[in-house]
Amino acid sequence: MAADPADILGAPDRLAALAATGLPDSPPEEAFDRVTRLASRMLGASISTVTLVDGERQFFKSQVGLPEPAATARETPLSHSLCAKAMLSGEPLVVHDARLDPRVRGHPAVAELGVLAYAGVPLVTRDGHALGTVCVAEYAPRTWTDEEVEVLRDLAAVAMAEIEWRRAEAALRSTAARFRALVEQAIASIYVLQDGGIIRYVNPRGADILGYPPEYFEEQPRHVLDHVHPDDRAMVAENLRRRISGEVGEAHYTFRMVRPDGTLRYVEVHGRRTELEGKPAIVGVGVDVTGRVRAEAEREAALAARDRFYAMVSHELRTPISSIMLYNDLLLSGVYAPLDPEQREAVERSQRSARHLLELINDLLDLSKLEAGKMESRLEEVELAELVDGVAASVAPMALEHGCVLDVRVAWRPLVITGDARRTRQILLNLLSNALKFGRGRPVEVRCAPAAGGVEVTVTDHGPGIDPDDVPRIFEEFVQLRDDEPALGTGLGLPIARRLARLLGGALEVASQPGRGSTFRLFLPLAPP
Repeated sequence: MAADPADILGAPDRLAALAATGLPDSPPEEAFDRVTRLASRMLGASISTVTLVDGERQFFKSQVGLPEPAATARETPLSHSLCAKAMLSGEPLVVHDARLDPRVRGHPAVAELGVLAYAGVPLVTRDGHALGTVCVAEYAPRTWTDEEVEVLRDLAAVAMAEIEWRRAEAALRSTAARFRALVEQAIASIYVLQDGGIIRYVNPRGADILGYPPEYFEEQPRHVLDHVHPDDRAMVAENLRRRISGEVGEAHYTFRMVRPDGTLRYVEVHGRRTELEGKPAIVGVGVDVTGRVRAEAEREAALAARDRFYAMVSHELRTPISSIMLYNDLLLSGVYAPLDPEQREAVERSQRSARHLLELINDLLDLSKLEAGKMESRLEEVELAELVDGVAASVAPMALEHGCVLDVRVAWRPLVITGDARRTRQILLNLLSNALKFGRGRPVEVRCAPAAGGVEVTVTDHGPGIDPDDVPRIFEEFVQLRDDEPALGTGLGLPIARRLARLLGGALEVASQPGRGSTFRLFLPLAPP
């Protein structure tokens, strides 16, 4: 079934292509008037037009010989458009006598305007959209020769070339507008440097970083080095030289810019070499990272202050606490005099509190070293099965105190890895101590077996377990989930244990069910990376 002419003429993509030319309803222009004058002279035609057709009318961009009121209105409805017929056919429409041609007999242009001879060539874009025609017409019958139709084709090609140029120009303006909006509203500096560092362009954000209005860089050439901190100029100049010379294609670095009021801005730039107008240039993006640099400096200062505090804690607190513990041991041993039951209980409470405080200090120091990357580690052959047995033996008194049965099973012996025995023992001591503390007198199982690429140790208790929402928190510093028993730990053991595991190239994970207990899995590789 043939397509409806109204659907073809009203197709959105065709109408968009027509609108993109910017020609509908535009005033007469010499480029198109020349086409109609040539058509009239070369073909001796009474009427010649460059016609554009939208979904409702035909618009005469240029015309010679049109009768009134069409000449003044510069348009007629589609019902009177022979040009629309030429467009729909996609080929030249040649009518010698409209009274005898069944294609147009009775057409309003014939019946009302008296047009009896017509020849029109469609104006078709490169992407296949018919926009209108170049046509000639007579009020009397006329036989159009093939040569005359070819002349009309050539004139249509001239008009179409002008239309395509208009479309390209409109597209270029639109693209340029979008590009300018993108560049000028960008939150990062965008710049172009040429001729050794002359600022050929900088967007408003870049001008703002430098502390100047955008027009400052348009008044006269400005060199980028004039705005760089004196101590950084040599570095920036060398980077410019290497890129402009082609030694490197791009560079990414940070330097200081000096604003007119003397304040400094740290700028991180990423520039690439290119060519503009036949000369080397650098096109780049700059980001003001002053806030980040200051935050990093403040963080480093805070870390330094913390390290000084930890050093003070180590020296000023650990020594007197050790002395307290020594005297408590002497009192408990009866060196000075036998203690009655109440006195012994008081000294034992003092000793437990001192030991807890010493553990906290030691944990703080370990945490400080881990965060600063200064934790010492020694690689050696470690027989993990023996190490697990030794740790289990060392916590046996604690198991007896808490009424827990410690069940240790090693699936394979020997289990040799390359690692740090001291740090591995520290991790295992933490896991077993926690399991015994929170196991509520129920058995604690320790399993040690080979795993893919290493060895896995699991420690399982049957205590209260951990709520799923709290599982991530147990590896955070100073977090104690059981506020009712604050003396059970410092809140640093598990965070330190996980960091030590990672330091050794391994991992420490937990699986827990409330009311059913928890299982901690320590994986250690055969050798750390």
